[in-house]
Amino acid sequence: MKAIIIGAGKVGFSMAEMLSEENHDVVVIEQSPERQQILEDTLDIQVINGSASSFSVLEAAGVREADILLAVTEFDELNMLACMLAKQYGTRVTVARVRNTEYLELKHISLNQLMGIDLIINPERVTAFHIAQIVKNPEALNVDYYAEGKVQLVELRIQPNSPLVGKTLTDADSSLPYNIVSIVRNHKTIVPRGQDTFYAGDHINLMAQSSDIVEVEKLLGFYRQKINQVTILGGGRTGYHLAQILEEQKISIKIIEKDLKRAEKISEKLNNTLVIHGDGSDYQLLDEENVGQSDIFVAVTDDDKINMLCSLIVKNLGVKTTICQLKRFEVIPLVEQIDIDIVLSPRILTAGAILKYIRRGDIVSVTILGEEKAEMLELFAQPGSIAVNKKIQDIKFPRGSVVGAVVRGEQVIVPDGNFKINAFDRVIVFTLPQDLPKVEKLFLKGAWLF
Repeated sequence: MKAIIIGAGKVGFSMAEMLSEENHDVVVIEQSPERQQILEDTLDIQVINGSASSFSVLEAAGVREADILLAVTEFDELNMLACMLAKQYGTRVTVARVRNTEYLELKHISLNQLMGIDLIINPERVTAFHIAQIVKNPEALNVDYYAEGKVQLVELRIQPNSPLVGKTLTDADSSLPYNIVSIVRNHKTIVPRGQDTFYAGDHINLMAQSSDIVEVEKLLGFYRQKINQVTILGGGRTGYHLAQILEEQKISIKIIEKDLKRAEKISEKLNNTLVIHGDGSDYQLLDEENVGQSDIFVAVTDDDKINMLCSLIVKNLGVKTTICQLKRFEVIPLVEQIDIDIVLSPRILTAGAILKYIRRGDIVSVTILGEEKAEMLELFAQPGSIAVNKKIQDIKFPRGSVVGAVVRGEQVIVPDGNFKINAFDRVIVFTLPQDLPKVEKLFLKGAWLF
């Protein structure tokens, strides 16, 4: 597959890295000489200096042969224009990062149809929606849904008093249907087998039918707490979108915003959110505003250092759960070792939203998990593929993959080894990145979709 990426910022670099590791033909268009040099020194890809609004630059990048074009610069209009031009050249799939919500809220005009954009991605909205899912599931470190919400994946931390501690996967209570698709221990991901043992501090990814998930969690010693109050540090796009979503859940919401004009603007637009103008790193302000009584504190400013510092301060004030946004992905493993509960990367969340457009076959969705960039693939098993009409125990799965759930019609099935995959089953598979091509070959038939 040939992919053109416009813009080598955080999202563009991540996508270029992922695609090049999978041996795709990747070309990046970037105007900054510094960013260009970083790409050339780090990745085995072609880099072209220039603007994506130039016909000659696009042609030099090979736009006539491109299967997909990702426009992820900081400039919305340039991204949209590049997609429109690429469509005229015959590029099959175009993706544009668009941050200005005015473009997304046009009621009588479809940018997708007008400009030939297959996917409009807004990183701030993607991040806000992801955090809102965690707020609904506060016992979890991460939450994702599949099959139109019928199946749920939650990441949970095993506490010392958990009934799972010291037990093997075989010994765990299985009176309700669920699958533990992975264990993360000391920054390493394990796809568990029957004799693998659980330890305090392990992170597990648990998959079950959404209607069963609360009872499954109780079965394994995890209990959901009611969320009454959320404090958001940062009234930028992410904080504002998050407040909009949470207002529908009848939760008491506070936003702390340092910029007075921004604070006044969002205060006028939000209906049931208290907007506080002030510095979130001011201990006295946090104490006076009773931030310590919040059930969840979410730090989503543009400054990683402020997000980390304030998360630590409010934890000391008594906040139960802290969620910290970090734009520098490489520091996340270090931050997870200090007293911050949940750390997330907008660029990884955005990359996951884009990935389903660059996989082959009947891929429904892709979720990227953890430092090792494991993936949850939601796909339709194609007729004639290797796995169809076979029991799971008879399918030669790679060591780093496992079927978490299957949806057949309206029925959600947590399969065991005797379960037989049928054509057109919606299969949700956990896989480590090195095993991804093998998993695709099992369920998908034919050449690249693009």
